[in-house]
Amino acid sequence: MKVTRVVAPVRVQAVEAIREQIISGELPPGQRLIERELCEQLDVSRNTLREACRQLEAEGFLSIPPHKGPIVAILSDEEAAAVFEVREAIECFAVRLFVERGTAEALTGLRETVGRLREAHDSSDVPAMLAVKQDFYDALYAGAGNDVLYAQARLLHGRLAQLRARSLSNPGRPAASMDEIEKVLEKIIAHDPNAASALWREHIHNAATAALGHPADGEAETGTAESP
Repeated sequence: MKVTRVVAPVRVQAVEAIREQIISGELPPGQRLIERELCEQLDVSRNTLREACRQLEAEGFLSIPPHKGPIVAILSDEEAAAVFEVREAIECFAVRLFVERGTAEALTGLRETVGRLREAHDSSDVPAMLAVKQDFYDALYAGAGNDVLYAQARLLHGRLAQLRARSLSNPGRPAASMDEIEKVLEKIIAHDPNAASALWREHIHNAATAALGHPADGEAETGTAESP
């Protein structure tokens, strides 16, 4: 786990190392982080580690109670439902913008990530799925052409990573999720923003059900098209 000091600032590398352990499940929700142990593992100073933990707290990966060490964030069902509501608003808008603004080059990039996502889903390797999933979202938001929207999406990254891992750990969900994503891609290629956005909303609702064991609060049955 030791970080090097040549590619990126040490704090950035520490953030990435801890974030990866949380996403992979090595550090499960509720796990308390021991500063001394992490400093030794990462070969960083205590100040650097604390700065890294503050950033991860802002991203939603960690919780730092007053006068206590950081712990891996635990999402209640109520918090998770709220995250899914915000995710729906942001991602459905991103899908619509991609259809309306995405260039041929952006579409090629999105199709390539969907192909790699299919390979990752077929492997049943949840960390691999999550890694390629991030590439998919990078391609989606790049094509949507709205940096402010992507900045807001990144604020949910920590919470969504935990929920995606929970959802994709359900037997059968990776295959179903992949089928849903490929159907959305078909509508994007067909330049149908209403159908693409509606199908993505359905995809999010299904992910919420898989992660929570029930639909997120306030979710209604959805079809495959939206009103104009």
